[in-house]
Amino acid sequence: MTCDWQCAQLLVYRWTRLGLALLAILFLVTNDAAVAQRRKPPRRPAPQPVSPMVGKDVRIMRTDGLEIVGKLVKLDLQGVTYLNAGGEQATIALKSISVLTFGEPIKRIDKRFVNDARQALDALGRVNTLVNGNPTFSQYDALVIDARVAVEAFLSKYDDYDDQSDFFDDVRGVLRSYELVRPLWATMQGADRRISLAESAPELAPILRMYPNLRATEYNQNGRYPTDKVIAYVWNRTAQRLRGVRAQLDQLASKAG
Repeated sequence: MTCDWQCAQLLVYRWTRLGLALLAILFLVTNDAAVAQRRKPPRRPAPQPVSPMVGKDVRIMRTDGLEIVGKLVKLDLQGVTYLNAGGEQATIALKSISVLTFGEPIKRIDKRFVNDARQALDALGRVNTLVNGNPTFSQYDALVIDARVAVEAFLSKYDDYDDQSDFFDDVRGVLRSYELVRPLWATMQGADRRISLAESAPELAPILRMYPNLRATEYNQNGRYPTDKVIAYVWNRTAQRLRGVRAQLDQLASKAG
């Protein structure tokens, strides 16, 4: 019986130690998990998507008529935030905006440019008015020279306006077209007056380069062209070109500020 009692005590002792060891292990595991949980970095909110319009050019027309241009920073229910030309950030409320557009701001055209261009086109227009009547060669020659002076003065004054190169080319084209008629018309003057020219003639060749469709007209008579008909053809095409240039100028004038 003594052995049974001692054996029971030993068994209880062993189980007690085992229990304490398990409790110690459980405590360590639980404590390590708690520490790891405390050390876990806090969850950060997901970054908000950036609008593809940020950084784009923005043009704001306020309700009071004032126009503002800049780079878009933010657009929300509070208003439009933008960077002005000086790099400063500003916000305008939506209720104060009448028109909001994105993209490259409209380039304003100098009113002086429009006025000077109109004077050059008026000089070309006087040539066009003259040929609608029954002009003499000397009258035509004088007006073409005047037109050249006016056009060259205009072009030299605004030679740094690179964004108007197409308009300048069209103005030059009208002047050049009128100038090409002068040597052609001169062949009809004097005693050796020529009523037709071969297409290889130096007076006619540049006109055919400018107006190649002339070859497909009835004026092409086996490679020869009646001089007066060619002159009338060129004047008609030049009048059309002049109307197109005037239309371009009207569009530019609508942007003048």
